[in-house]
Amino acid sequence: MINWYADLPPIKPKYRAITQLIKRLIEDDKLLPGQRLPAERELAQLLKVDRSTVTRAFLELTANGLLIKKTGSGTYVSTLPQIASQADKVNWNFFLENTESRGDQAYQQRLLQARALDHGTLIDGAANELPIGLIPELGALQLDWHGFLLAQKQEQDAGYQPLIHTIGQIHTDKKQFHLANQTLIIAGGAQQSLLLVLRSLLQVGDAVAFARPSYFNSSAIFQATGIHTYPVPLTSDGLDLAALEDAILKHRIKLLIMNPTFQNPTGSILTLEQRQRILKLCQNYQIPIVEDDVFGWLVAKQDEVPTFKSLAPENVIYLSSLSKLLGSSTRIGWIVAPQAIGQRLLQVQKKLDIVPSMLAQVMANLALNNASFEPEISKLTAQLSSRRDQVTAIFRECRPDWRFTTPKGGFYLWVTQDDPDIFNQLLAQKILVKPGPIYGTDKRSFRFNFAGIDADKQRQLRERLKK
Repeated sequence: MINWYADLPPIKPKYRAITQLIKRLIEDDKLLPGQRLPAERELAQLLKVDRSTVTRAFLELTANGLLIKKTGSGTYVSTLPQIASQADKVNWNFFLENTESRGDQAYQQRLLQARALDHGTLIDGAANELPIGLIPELGALQLDWHGFLLAQKQEQDAGYQPLIHTIGQIHTDKKQFHLANQTLIIAGGAQQSLLLVLRSLLQVGDAVAFARPSYFNSSAIFQATGIHTYPVPLTSDGLDLAALEDAILKHRIKLLIMNPTFQNPTGSILTLEQRQRILKLCQNYQIPIVEDDVFGWLVAKQDEVPTFKSLAPENVIYLSSLSKLLGSSTRIGWIVAPQAIGQRLLQVQKKLDIVPSMLAQVMANLALNNASFEPEISKLTAQLSSRRDQVTAIFRECRPDWRFTTPKGGFYLWVTQDDPDIFNQLLAQKILVKPGPIYGTDKRSFRFNFAGIDADKQRQLRERLKK
């Protein structure tokens, strides 16, 4: 009888010890060709290791031909295990097969495939960004080579100084917050900004919370940094504070990440009262807030709500970017953080060498200072409102069972209905949507981007939904 724990070689990593043990047992005929091994969970208990460690060992031995996995049956010794012929090689299959796959991967692949096969007939409500036709038209941005060389002399650790000044002035003029005792850092977009925050302030195994549903649910950043995530339900009254407090106590939450204005995917705006309640709870437990405000540009004057940053400047790290206005390839974002935190972020940014290109920063500054910029943003906001109203009218006319709250702006509608196969049903009609599981909810919900639905697409949408 095999004494698995006693016979385990005293080497590390543990998965390597398990592979050596099984190879030796096969060589010594203690494991015979065709013999079934204990289940992964059972073997993990016998060896006093995590199941994932056994899984990795089994994957390596399977790739080398020593074991065979039979779906629904178990793992067996190969009928012809060739120990002596095993080459000393890296098992690349482990990296391909043992990577934790995100639950949205199958959906994303089907969306990519549909777009690749499209001949102009798709209604793409699954898009993330503005269509090219709505991106503000700023004309020619004048930059010659000599001017670019001079601009490089104005680069500081935090970025291109004129761009920093421009962004700071915009926030001041809009009365969103002041930069007193704060550091403004230019980064390569909102996602890179979040990555920089996580890498600078947290360690592997730390925990963060965010709303559910949320586009953060499908972000690879948390897995890449080893950060654990805990979604907190978003209700009609805002974030579920009881659930947030429970998560803070149970999981030692280190950061709360919020997208409070035109939240992705629901399009909602947290009220001032809701923001104040969240701040109070976080302050009680000393939990900083990371505020993702990429849609803040598109809020009408009458709908503006003070940012978390303005309400508690020393407790909040603020993120924004230009990607929702000037296209997803505009990889310019910024971080506003308390000075001490800002210096830490700068140190890590420099160490990781993730500073955005100087040319992109100079062009962004020219765009923000262009005389057409503000009028074009006003025009964009009006166009988005018109398309939102048209699409919601079509939904109510053709699918009265669909439930949604009309957002005050942004790009997205969050729809709930009763058919769990709605993604496939709409895909068959060449209507693309982003299904709920991508955002941490079930298949009965989906996000629809109305920004790209012009008059012609609106006509097609109505016709297809009536079928």
